[in-house]
Amino acid sequence: MKRLPAIAALVVLAALPGTALAHPGHGAGGGLVAGLLHPLTGADHLAAMLLAGAWAGIIGGRAARVLPVALLAAMLGGFVTAALVPAGLAEAMIGASVVGLALAALLRLRPPLWLAAAGVALAGLGHGFAHGLEAPGGVARIGFVVGFLLTAAVLQLAGLGVVALVGRALPLRSAMWHKVG
Repeated sequence: MKRLPAIAALVVLAALPGTALAHPGHGAGGGLVAGLLHPLTGADHLAAMLLAGAWAGIIGGRAARVLPVALLAAMLGGFVTAALVPAGLAEAMIGASVVGLALAALLRLRPPLWLAAAGVALAGLGHGFAHGLEAPGGVARIGFVVGFLLTAAVLQLAGLGVVALVGRALPLRSAMWHKVG
């Protein structure tokens, strides 16, 4: 029961998005500011980025560095190739990413690093597809993508930080917490 606060926090994060809520509202004209703010307004994106960071922290070690980079790189790839993907697939990938990341974090899964990186990359790809389909065009698109990726990185760091704080605050004996804290 000592893990109850951490588990409860992850359950709340996982339960936030009932459906993929990230797509409308890219801001009038798009651009950097819209990109910076947008990930904070979609519960699905917010939950996925926080959960990805938390899972990276739970795994610890190199995963705390590799997983966030893998997610961001795949998200950028999704932005670039979005026109090749049907919107329904992007939506399904987003929903699956939130559920998958929540389960991975809640169950404290510790797969090999390559498999964890592939999992978060798949999540990032889905988010990149969805937002690439609806991002503004022209020069505003570049600003939007840069802002979006910056905020996604900060959200992942926040997830890592929560795990580090919980690991320090709770007297857990798990090796997972010692790697982070």
